[in-house]
Amino acid sequence: MMTSRFLLGLAASFLLFLSGCKDPGGTAGGTSGAALYTFDSTTSKVFVWKDLSAFYDSATPLAPTYQINSSLFSKVTNLAWGGLCFDSQRGALYLVSDTGTIVRVSSIRTQTGTVPNSEVVSFSLSSTGRLTNGKFGQVSLDAQNNTLYVTENGDSATQIWVVASASSQIQDASIALQSLQMSGDSGGTGVAAASGVVYAFMKDGGTVGTDALTGPRLRKGTSISFDASQVILGSATTLGLYGALALDTGSGYLYVARHNTDAGSTAPPIQAFRTGQFGLSYNQAPTLTLGSATGQPDLRVLSHPGTKDWLLGLRGQGTVGYGTILVWKSPLGGTAAKSITVTPSGSVLKGVAVDGNAS
Repeated sequence: MMTSRFLLGLAASFLLFLSGCKDPGGTAGGTSGAALYTFDSTTSKVFVWKDLSAFYDSATPLAPTYQINSSLFSKVTNLAWGGLCFDSQRGALYLVSDTGTIVRVSSIRTQTGTVPNSEVVSFSLSSTGRLTNGKFGQVSLDAQNNTLYVTENGDSATQIWVVASASSQIQDASIALQSLQMSGDSGGTGVAAASGVVYAFMKDGGTVGTDALTGPRLRKGTSISFDASQVILGSATTLGLYGALALDTGSGYLYVARHNTDAGSTAPPIQAFRTGQFGLSYNQAPTLTLGSATGQPDLRVLSHPGTKDWLLGLRGQGTVGYGTILVWKSPLGGTAAKSITVTPSGSVLKGVAVDGNAS
C-alpha cells in the first residue's frame, strides 16, 4: 500500500513539475499592484501602504498611506500572532485577538480614516468547546470558500476553528465550535488555506509511519478533516517551534517559519515545501530554505498574497511584537529580506497581510 501510494504521489509530483509547478488556485503574477496592511497594537489602528513596491524600494521608511480606525478595533488590541488576513475576493480584512474576538472590515480597499459603522462588525468564537488555557494564533481566509480558519493551542491539545460564511457573520454573533484537528496533536500555531485545501503546523503528536516518526509536522486536509497520509515530519524537514505558514498558490509552495531562538537552531529560518510533496514520503527535506539565521532569529509571522511574488514576516519574542516588517521580493529568486522599520515609531506589530489585487 505504501509503495503504491508513493509511486502515485511521485508521478503526480513529476506532472506538477512539468506544468511549471502551478496550483489550480492561481498563477504567479509579479510584484506590481499589491498593497500592504498591518495592525498596530499601540494605536489600535490599521496601517495601509497602497503600493508595496514603493514601500520596499524607498530609501527611507514611508509613512502609511492611510491609518484606519474604528471603535471596535479596541477589541483586538491583543492581536493573535498572525491574527490578520485578507479576503482578496470580497475586499475584506479580518483581525483576530488572542482571546477569540474577530473584527471584519468590509470595503477595506476604499477605507481611509474612521470606518463607517455599516462596514465593520465584531463577533467571537464561542466559549463552549475551547481548550484549557487555550490561546488563539494564526488565521487564514479561504477566499474561494468564504471560510475563516483560526488556530487555538491549549495546555495539551490543539484545534483549528472553522468559521463558514465568514463574510456574513453579524455583529455580536457567537460562532459555535466546528473544529479541524488530529487526535494527539499539540502545539498547533500555523494555518494556511485556499480553494478548499487546508495546511497546518503542529509542534508534536502521535507517531506516524512504520518508522514511528515524531516531532513537528505539517498536515494537509480540508475543512472537514486532515488526511492521515498527507503529513510531512521527521528530522529531514528541519521544522521547529511556532511554525507560521504562508501559502504561495501561484507557484505551489508552502513556506514555514521556524523561531530559531526558541528552537535552538542556527539554520535558515524558513523552509519551503512544494504542495505536491504531501502524500509522497513522510520524512522529506524542504525544496529550499530562505532567510538569515542571524538576521531573522525570531520569526513569528509569515504572510504571502497567494499570486503575487512577495513574502512578509514579523519578528517577536514571547508575547512581544516589534515595529519592523521583513519583506522578501521574489523570494524564490533568492533575494535577501529587507527589514523596514514602520513609522510612526513605537508601533507593535503581530499581524501583516497583502492585497494582491490592489490595482
